[in-house]
Amino acid sequence: MQLQTELAKLGYTTDEIKNMTPAVLNFAQATGASLADAASLTGAALRMFEKDASSTQDFVDKMTASTTKSALSFSFLQNALSTVAPVANAFGFQLEEVLALLGQLANAGFDASSAATATRNLLLTLADANGDLAKSLGKPVKSLDELVTGLKTLNDGGIDLATSLELTDKRSVAAFQTFLKGAGNVLQLRDALNNADGTAQQMAKTMGDNLSGDVKSLSSAWEDFMININNGQG
Repeated sequence: MQLQTELAKLGYTTDEIKNMTPAVLNFAQATGASLADAASLTGAALRMFEKDASSTQDFVDKMTASTTKSALSFSFLQNALSTVAPVANAFGFQLEEVLALLGQLANAGFDASSAATATRNLLLTLADANGDLAKSLGKPVKSLDELVTGLKTLNDGGIDLATSLELTDKRSVAAFQTFLKGAGNVLQLRDALNNADGTAQQMAKTMGDNLSGDVKSLSSAWEDFMININNGQG
């Protein structure tokens, strides 16, 4: 009953939990996560971006796709999203945009904590419309597309490490340099994640073809069965 319990802790209703369960089961099997962890991350991610349970399938598809199209992993997302997502959401960024930024840093070898902290700090710096970073990008940034456009302009004009330090801080400068050099890749990943419908189910099916997948499938089916037997009442 771990899946049900974790979603209930986050305040989801019995009907919401029933509707969320199939997507979360696929997410767990697709990523190799435990049912409890998959439920906790999915439910929390929805809360972080102020989405309701109806967005569950979309969220698990995008998070699953991010682990196949970049160096992101379930554990990376588990450790990074809670740090960067609340600030990103306040800034107007969507889940797929945050995943694209984190994916770019993961591909460059950043660990979850460093990537999340640096991305959060950069967004906080950008929030200051009168700050040096916002001014250097040419105009206030309100979307990932505008951020990438500004980064490309900066990179094309040439920007050294000393200037980067002036625009950011020591904890964010490495990430800033990574975004400068791979701004286009961020948009490519974002666009790929926007076309990730069905990824969790497809990946779960692939993972289910091996022995460990069969075992997790049995565990998932049993938990789903117990949820229905108990009518979501524990």
